[in-house]
Amino acid sequence: MTSRRFMYAAGAVALLLGALILAPGTRAQEVDGNYGIGIPDVFLPKYLAFRTRQVASDSPDVMRIKLGYVKGLSRSFIFMAGEAAIDLGSGAFTVNLAGLTPLQTYTVWVVNHTDGDPPLDTVIGLVTFVATEATSLLNGTLPVNLPVGFTIDRVVVTTGSIWGVEPLVAGLVNVSQKIFFRRLSLLNESTGEVMFDETTKPPALFGLVPPLDFEAQGGSSGRGVDMDKVISRGAHLFFEETFNGNGRTCGTCHPAGNNLTIDPKFIETLPATDPLFVAEFNPALAQLERPELMRRFGLILENLDGFDDPTNKFVMRGVPHTLGLQVSLAQDPTQQPMPPAEMTGWSGDGAPGTGSLREFAIGAVTQHFTKRLDRVEGTDFRLPRPRELDAMEAFQLSLGRDRDFDLSKITFRDSNVETGKSLFVNGGGDPINAGGTCAGCHGNAGALNALGRNGNVNTNVEDVEHPARSIQPFPKDGGFGRTDNGDGTFGNRTFNTASVVEAAQSAPFFHNNVVSTLEGVVAFYSGPEFNNPRPGPLRFNFNETQRNEIANFMRAINTLQNVDVATRELREILANRRDPQREQNTRLQTAMGDTQNGIRVLTEGGIYSDAVTTLTEARDLISQAQQSGDAGLRRSLIQQAITKLGEARGLVATS
Repeated sequence: MTSRRFMYAAGAVALLLGALILAPGTRAQEVDGNYGIGIPDVFLPKYLAFRTRQVASDSPDVMRIKLGYVKGLSRSFIFMAGEAAIDLGSGAFTVNLAGLTPLQTYTVWVVNHTDGDPPLDTVIGLVTFVATEATSLLNGTLPVNLPVGFTIDRVVVTTGSIWGVEPLVAGLVNVSQKIFFRRLSLLNESTGEVMFDETTKPPALFGLVPPLDFEAQGGSSGRGVDMDKVISRGAHLFFEETFNGNGRTCGTCHPAGNNLTIDPKFIETLPATDPLFVAEFNPALAQLERPELMRRFGLILENLDGFDDPTNKFVMRGVPHTLGLQVSLAQDPTQQPMPPAEMTGWSGDGAPGTGSLREFAIGAVTQHFTKRLDRVEGTDFRLPRPRELDAMEAFQLSLGRDRDFDLSKITFRDSNVETGKSLFVNGGGDPINAGGTCAGCHGNAGALNALGRNGNVNTNVEDVEHPARSIQPFPKDGGFGRTDNGDGTFGNRTFNTASVVEAAQSAPFFHNNVVSTLEGVVAFYSGPEFNNPRPGPLRFNFNETQRNEIANFMRAINTLQNVDVATRELREILANRRDPQREQNTRLQTAMGDTQNGIRVLTEGGIYSDAVTTLTEARDLISQAQQSGDAGLRRSLIQQAITKLGEARGLVATS
């Protein structure tokens, strides 16, 4: 980064060309309702959980910004991490840093992005210091002469005392922090609903917290934010914004029409000019992917271990769906080395910076959207701007379910499926020699363990011979972390836990797509790669009948999810105060897709033929609603479809 102009040294204000943060763009104009993907009520529990923790803490007015090395932008590892804590009541701050080099000079900066042409950033040096040891705890008070309108978008640590060198660690203010510290009620403008009414007053310095787009009057406090609009903008960015890159969008690998993931069958349907295949028709990006492995196995090249040698130092991974992130991101603080802020990506450390969902977009653009392997920001792509990150973060937290199922309260009407549930929860073998349970890691068939954490586990799935390596060799995947294993891999061989609920509709499986069927997944856990290193009480030993029963349980729980999502989408249409045709069409398509998924996964297992019949009737009603141009008739058909979906759910299970 090169600075444009400096007014003062550290501790004062500097204006410079934006590098880490660029000015926000123009809002996507919604000409006919919202985008139609994402549900505000699904976002709500995640925010309320954050708010509850914050209010219950000893320091509710302290905004804590985790700091992590900028992995997605670095050429090599930087073993630094920390946290900046800013008291928005008093202006006091503390910065806790680890991984410092003794006798090295560092500066902690707060950064405010500002509009301009070219875009400008305002930066303030909070403290410059010389490290005396590997850790440091810094204290101080925010400057009293802050520029009018200054807000804290990011905290950055650099070497030296002059802004403009490569950032070592950085952290962002996330969307929940913005809502809480600005004390915003959550509104759904489309339905006229106050989703959450904030009644408490903001701290004295809440103006330092960046505003959200679509802030509005509303709630008891008189201050709110239209979350349906924020989510709508996030969907627009996710599926349509290329960030001045090679033509890809987030939706290139996470298409809404394929359960927000890709697989070989879906890839076969794409035209040769699709941006997914940019490595095949852009010579500058010939090494960005391994095209044959992508087409045949759905594998994407990832430089998770740094960009210092991107064509040789890489791993090949499948594309995880982005459904149910609400209930899969909880970190496991027992992870070593330092856990990411949120468990994203197959190894749980797929995002730069602190590893948060918000920062995942930064890493994705840098990795996948670039025009050249040089990956120079401003030349090969632009990074998402703060308010774009707000919107995409909120959007991704509005997808799928907002809570896990409670399996103890669900009884499946098919006795074999109910047996599969019991095997999943309790295990089925000798407790001495094969006492493992699936639910030990997949509590309630989700991604969290019994402690409510998404834990990393070494399943030894990398030891399974991958058929893709007979086509083209590629490096082993070291999993979580930065440890150099001396064999070309980095990490501790662990991978985070994926939800079982959506498994039946999102094959192939594991981080490397090495297994293609649900029965194959269960068979792996009964096989030697998983079991040989483990003591008896942690082993699995399911026979063929049991494997089929567990697989059909997974199909049934997936169908319950399909029905719930389709029903929710249809109800969102009915709750809308207007009849926006575009939004209705999109939500109808989502409901159609989930209904069809339920039909497909039940048919694959040869189970619940009566539910398949009823789901087919619901699908036909949705199809009629899609074709109807009469608003009243469409609403009637939607209500009938909701009724049929409820009947189908009751045929699968009681709860």
